[in-house]
Amino acid sequence: MKTLILSFLRANPDNYVSGEQISEHLGVSRTAIWKHIKALKAEGYAIDSVNNKGYRLISDTDEINRSSLESVINQYSFLDFGRYHTSIDSTNSEAKRLAIDGDLQGIVVAGEQTRGKGRLGREWASEKDTGLWMSLLLRPNLNPEVVSAITLVAAAAMTEAVEALANVKVGIKWPNDLVVNGKKICGILTEMSAEINRLHYIVIGIGVNVAQLHFPEELSAKATSLKLEGVSLSPKNLLERFLEAFARCYGEFLNSEMSRIIDFHKSHSVTLGKDVKLVTPTTERMAYAVDINEDGSLTVQNESGHLEKIFTGEVSVRGIDQYV
Repeated sequence: MKTLILSFLRANPDNYVSGEQISEHLGVSRTAIWKHIKALKAEGYAIDSVNNKGYRLISDTDEINRSSLESVINQYSFLDFGRYHTSIDSTNSEAKRLAIDGDLQGIVVAGEQTRGKGRLGREWASEKDTGLWMSLLLRPNLNPEVVSAITLVAAAAMTEAVEALANVKVGIKWPNDLVVNGKKICGILTEMSAEINRLHYIVIGIGVNVAQLHFPEELSAKATSLKLEGVSLSPKNLLERFLEAFARCYGEFLNSEMSRIIDFHKSHSVTLGKDVKLVTPTTERMAYAVDINEDGSLTVQNESGHLEKIFTGEVSVRGIDQYV
């Protein structure tokens, strides 16, 4: 109900709307409208209330909460639901639980993750109210073998979002890390459930370091936040810009039109043209990063001088002497 009231107020930005108008439009009592308006004010929405005139939305909240998340996702036909949690173990784990329960497509956002997940079994630090911690649950009608490229889709969309909101140059470490000044600000973890020729669902987990001021000693040399890089923005604005960019990029992906996204990756890559380490849980070898292909794979020249394709999820690509 709060989301419907917000939508009604947003549709009348320059006018006061009476409680009677809202109650008739939504089919609820004026007392119920008053209670929901009071709750919206408590969530940070600036709503002016004037006797005999009604209510007017002065400004939206900069915070992500249940009401603001629902308002955002209502703009996108590929999102059926939005779930906000002040604290959760992992947004990816929650998205997978929802997928198993039969939920369609949507987004899970949290103010804090207590057991955030990174690639290759690593843990992702997700302090309370310092970042954008989210996961998308998607069910595209695609063959599982083409799905790995969706990590590049999400990375391109988040890079576009950050650069649109901040005067900062973002680099992409293939396939899933965003970096600023050589340090990581964002990581992406894509997981899926599939059979040989049938995809059940994809979960794309994204963590963006927005406002952290300190990192553990073992991370300080390779991790940073937008705040530490001189950029101040709200996770809500970042989420809105990301979904706007992702909707466009995802549409291109579904239509097998990846050329713009691949060109974007190449122009932002901090991996291409460098010697890199290819790391798995049990092995480590050297290679030279040559190209990013239309299917999202990375072409490298191995130590024997031969070219080979590396696909997302198979290895971690790292710099020789530093993170990138």
